Amino acid sequence: MKKILILEDETSIREFIVYNFKKAGYEIFETAYGREAIEIFNQNTDINLAILDVTLADSDIDGFEVCRKLREKNRQMGILMVSAKDLDDDILSGFISGADDYIKKPVSLKVLLAKVDALYRRISQNENIYTSDQRNDSSSEQNITLSMKKFANTPFTIDEKRQIAMKNDQILDLTPNEYLLLKFFLEHPDIPLMREEILQAVWGYDFNGDGDIVNVNIRRLRIKIEDDASKPVFIKTEWGQGYRWKTQ
Repeated sequence: MKKILILEDETSIREFIVYNFKKAGYEIFETAYGREAIEIFNQNTDINLAILDVTLADSDIDGFEVCRKLREKNRQMGILMVSAKDLDDDILSGFISGADDYIKKPVSLKVLLAKVDALYRRISQNENIYTSDQRNDSSSEQNITLSMKKFANTPFTIDEKRQIAMKNDQILDLTPNEYLLLKFFLEHPDIPLMREEILQAVWGYDFNGDGDIVNVNIRRLRIKIEDDASKPVFIKTEWGQGYRWKTQ
């Protein structure tokens, strides 16, 4: 059963989202309060998706803080932020706190369902990988070894089966989207990549919203993989073309 946590303090919006996601086959957990959202998750740790409103008028913590808490507890779950805010710093805060995606109010039901369904598909693929590993314990060490991929002229290695990335043999704390973004860059070195190409490869659906989602995710990835994010060595901005992954 697909389980989703909905944090939204505007009753009419929350009821609208709840109604339509129930119709789409999701089991719903809903609240208007940040701390209650965390408590709900603590009591239902198999919730694998969350839609979080950023600004909560009657809550002592906002959606960003809830996102951080949920991400600490579950690195693989899908988290989508919803907000009327559209400034770059606000969007970046959402992604730094661990969100996979961001949608602005007023919410388009079609776009919201598409984004959440895409997140669920990626999560399901990961869960199938881990379940398969558990059923094949006798060969899991060999499978992991075979799934490891080292990229020449870089300090990076990825484990395609477990979707883990390492820099200098140290595991990077990446969300699923960050892992896919890094993997895409590593597999396409030294060529310019347009934002639309990156969007399709990582998010896997036609994005009907703010294309800056790619930019802010790259800014977040730089913070995690670069020695100095303000002077990136690996992910270079190609003005008018997009981004380029530079090998050393």
